[in-house]
Amino acid sequence: MRNQTLFASLALMLGACVGGIDMPGNGSGSGSGSGSDQTPRQQFDATVAPLVSAKCAGCHVGPETSPTNMFLGQSQTNDSYYNGIVNDRAINGAFNPGAASLLTKGMHEGPAWSGLEAQAISNWLEAEAAARPDDPGTGSGSGSGSGSGTSPNTTAVGAEQQFAACMSVSQDEYTSTQAYMIANMNTENGRCYSCHEPGGAGGAFWGRTNNYLTMLQKWQEQVFFTGGFAAQAQATTPVTYQIAVASSKICAKGQEKNNGNGTHPAFDCNQTVGGVRPLQALEQFRIAVQAKADTPGACPAPAFLPPQ
Repeated sequence: MRNQTLFASLALMLGACVGGIDMPGNGSGSGSGSGSDQTPRQQFDATVAPLVSAKCAGCHVGPETSPTNMFLGQSQTNDSYYNGIVNDRAINGAFNPGAASLLTKGMHEGPAWSGLEAQAISNWLEAEAAARPDDPGTGSGSGSGSGSGTSPNTTAVGAEQQFAACMSVSQDEYTSTQAYMIANMNTENGRCYSCHEPGGAGGAFWGRTNNYLTMLQKWQEQVFFTGGFAAQAQATTPVTYQIAVASSKICAKGQEKNNGNGTHPAFDCNQTVGGVRPLQALEQFRIAVQAKADTPGACPAPAFLPPQ
């Protein structure tokens, strides 16, 4: 169970969209859930959905083409709210309250969550984490994987941690390959960074060129790592994992409106921007980082950066 001490001191700093409401009782006020046999989804419906409906839905429900991040889906229903939040790693923080922008966004167009409201959201996120044992969560930072081996690439999360650590010493490669140009790709609704820099919508943090070093740091956080990269199992015995560019996922986002399975603004993932093909640049950067990961002693100990 993650430490909740932080939230008592931060609660009054945590933001929402519009005015305050009374906190619905959840039967506990402490610990990781409702103090009953509720499932995480039932807990969400009872304690979290009324909060986001009253404070967030007015700004954050609608098609993704809106200027604001519509993370609560397209309709004012509990199903829409729940699916929107659990499928957006930037919003749910991989179900780590300390990384969830649902809690950490801070004041923007509205007042802060009250202490009880913040605690209810934290309780629900931790209940979701406990109910998802196969989710890598925040990771241990040890990179030791599981089983008898000590190589970090014996597990998917271990390989991710190793790669994240190697990115921390790969700023020169990041700059020379211009991997940061992924953020400047054009969509039918503007550049990628217009939605993916403020908050990292959908778990992808794509920053402006004048903020490109922040983007490199964000990629080292677990919440944003899988926006651009994915751990793939290798044909080895025992199975090991290596990092690949998440090009299939990125390209699929560009076509989901055309395919009728989503509302993300359409874009050509193979476009050229400023003389650079961003996906190719990202792959060149991946190759350079992987070369360091394969070189003993070239990188710090495997670990994600803590949420910033």
